[in-house]
Amino acid sequence: MNYRKYNPELVKSQENLRNELLANFYAFDISNIQSLISIEELINSEIGKLVKATKGKFDAGFFKYYSLLISSLFHLLKWGQKKMNADDGDADLKTSKTIIEQIDLSYFNYIPDFQADIKELRQLILQMNKVGGIKKVLDRFMKIPFPTIYTFEVDPFLEIRRKGNSMIEEKVEPTIILLSIQFTIDGEPWANPQILKPEELYTIKGKLSINQWPDGFDTLILKPVSTSSNNWFDISLPEVKRNRKNEYNISGQVVFKYPQNNFDESISIRLLGYFLNTSGDIEYPTIIGYDQLIVKVLDPNSTYFLTGFKKMNKVVLDISNSIEKELPDLDKEEKEDFLHLLSGILNYQGFCLQQGVYKNQNKILENTFRDNLIQHLIGLPYLGESISKEAHLAGGRIEIGYNGIIAELKVEYSISDRDELFEKYGKQPVAYASSNTKQLAVLCILDLTEKTLPPAPPQNSVKLLTPKMHGFESIDLDYPTKVVMIVIDGNTRKPSDYSK
Repeated sequence: MNYRKYNPELVKSQENLRNELLANFYAFDISNIQSLISIEELINSEIGKLVKATKGKFDAGFFKYYSLLISSLFHLLKWGQKKMNADDGDADLKTSKTIIEQIDLSYFNYIPDFQADIKELRQLILQMNKVGGIKKVLDRFMKIPFPTIYTFEVDPFLEIRRKGNSMIEEKVEPTIILLSIQFTIDGEPWANPQILKPEELYTIKGKLSINQWPDGFDTLILKPVSTSSNNWFDISLPEVKRNRKNEYNISGQVVFKYPQNNFDESISIRLLGYFLNTSGDIEYPTIIGYDQLIVKVLDPNSTYFLTGFKKMNKVVLDISNSIEKELPDLDKEEKEDFLHLLSGILNYQGFCLQQGVYKNQNKILENTFRDNLIQHLIGLPYLGESISKEAHLAGGRIEIGYNGIIAELKVEYSISDRDELFEKYGKQPVAYASSNTKQLAVLCILDLTEKTLPPAPPQNSVKLLTPKMHGFESIDLDYPTKVVMIVIDGNTRKPSDYSK
């Protein structure tokens, strides 16, 4: 009889494989396609270990077709690279489609959703005809929760068989115990990168499904495993006690003790599940679904957020989080430059309100407003000499530039409604950003309308907005543009004036 045994080396190979694919595909844009192709040898090495180790065994089909899926993706990348170089890459596209057609979905039948996800991914590849579609394929691949197989088939009597002992019973296919994990944190799946805060307790809710309990076992344990120290986080998940049902709802907590130093570095916590009986024996299931939490732990009061005002740091954090989710392929350098410029302008917004810079002023020239802001930004050490003014782009003159990020400035005397302001002025910074191949821009407006009511907290006057684009009014863009509109309230009155 054959048995299944926990194999840490093969578990690590699966982890390395998935982490390398996620880390590299997550950073994909058409300009770095060559760097993705360069990791193919490393990926093939990891998947090769798994294919070789399971040859002729129960899990062989899964890793065989997993390998074909990866091969199809890399042929797709090679096709895209050749198309970008004006070469004929149709052979690679044809090969990618041919390979993906060979996948037998029955080997991916761990749970219905998993098989359906692979089927949908296969269909996307078979319908591929434009290079722009590669990103959609990779995005879909990254969202599929691939199973982690912890136990592998072994034959404890292999050496005896080799010596010709005919008394050993014939091979019997082992029973595979499947544990499906569907975890969420604040209502979002664990599989998606999320920005979380240090020293804040988050509630984790999850749904576990087990196809069958191993005989004699009545407790399921879930705990984090890591190759490094776990001292930087605490995660608490309850034990699951066996009942007559095979589905269980659980709730736990996780807290991250320290913020990360690097904004672009993701953290991954993988879960190990095992069954325990009263004698202390352990049985490992095959885990499928969301078995890891991928996060970025950032402190809004850290030196990365440079507004100088705690409440405005929270605004930058929220905007950064939204950009992370809505523009996952955004160039990292562009995002960092944008957040620095945004932080500097928000520092000026807070300075103006706190010091009453434009109090009781109902007439300011746009050039004066621009010069005041530029002088303030140049004085900030993280911006300094990189700030430029009155550069020319696309036949027009931009107000402020910072490493290619555009900030358009306006002074308004009659309109105070924020939506109307964006409708009036929002198109211009978008045009400049597009001409500079950027996806992010800033619109800063000095509101000098009469203030019959007191101004709202400045957090309310910072909006991340999505403008409509020519030719794409009714469809989603592969590379959309976002504009942050900042309104600085001028022509304000003394607080006591509102009591008269």
